[in-house]
Amino acid sequence: MRVILFSAALTLFTPYLLFAQKDSVQIFKVWRTGINYKSYIIANNDLFALNDSGKLVIWDLTKLDTIHFAHNNSLLHYTAIAKDRNNNVFLGTSKGQIFKIIPENLTYSLYLKTKYTIRYICFNSSNRLFLIVNNAVYDPITKQYWDKFENHSSGLRVTKKSFLFFKKTLSKYFAMPQYTFLDNQGKWWMTAVYGEFGGELEIFDTINEGIADNKFSGINQGGLSPRSVFEDDGDNIYITCGLQHMMNFGEIYRIDKNRTVTKIFDGVTNQELINKKNIFDSGRDFVGPGAYNKIDQRIYFATSSGFYKADPKADKIKAEFLFSTNFTWSREPMAVGVTMAILKLDFTIDNRLLFLTENDGFGIYDGEKLMMLK
Repeated sequence: MRVILFSAALTLFTPYLLFAQKDSVQIFKVWRTGINYKSYIIANNDLFALNDSGKLVIWDLTKLDTIHFAHNNSLLHYTAIAKDRNNNVFLGTSKGQIFKIIPENLTYSLYLKTKYTIRYICFNSSNRLFLIVNNAVYDPITKQYWDKFENHSSGLRVTKKSFLFFKKTLSKYFAMPQYTFLDNQGKWWMTAVYGEFGGELEIFDTINEGIADNKFSGINQGGLSPRSVFEDDGDNIYITCGLQHMMNFGEIYRIDKNRTVTKIFDGVTNQELINKKNIFDSGRDFVGPGAYNKIDQRIYFATSSGFYKADPKADKIKAEFLFSTNFTWSREPMAVGVTMAILKLDFTIDNRLLFLTENDGFGIYDGEKLMMLK
């Protein structure tokens, strides 16, 4: 118990923790910028990434080297990145501009100007543009916005001043997401995690242009800590959830086309420890983001003990270990624990696993070796 309490106290007062896991894969490092990244997209075989300074860094994923980009200057702070159905790259800025880049020749032009800071960008199947700005989902063409989402978080409620300075808790409001995902049906999934206070799941229908139902039987919305949303070839949606608050928590849900929810993973990767029935040594993992691989039809996901893959068709998946390594973990400001060090997973066009970390740049895993790019 003393060890546990000491670990909890250390987490509270240490800005960064390094989880000492045994390396299981050969690691090579390519260091170019030394700055952390916050978001990215893959276009062709190039990685377009926004760093913490609001600048664009382009990586050639074949040569594993950066490509010069001439439009990083002190007047522009890029805040959002996406690509349209024609594989063109779009950058949003803090001053409301949206710039278009043609990946083949890096041609750069102003596409649109709004009066809002651009937080997220998406293009639906008809190449219709939608934005997330500070307080709403926004259509910059029609000027229509949507900000009355029904939320189920048990934690950070939104209030507003009413008569005689009394505050009223709002039942419908817009919560700024930390991650977004556009599915094949045009639903824009938006999630956020508030540590021990739960999280948010909002859904916007970009085809019918309206707020979609975000309540699912079988998912406790108030206690949800969503780390990613993705889908498979059968239009099944997967939500990975995880948190470290004194202990590790993790789960993965599958939602089929009929909105039926199945919890296919409960964070157990070490059955031996589970059988000990020790609440402080339960063997559960802190589950992070995931992705679907169309080639082998498996889901891949990151946890506090490493990376795993599994057959998603089973009602209870069996996690197959891939590799683990050391990453720098930051303290979670709203829980007694750390934040998830892995922010997002993807696959390159040549089927390498690509992931973004919070503090250690990008990782590219080809099944044998791991390249870390920063």
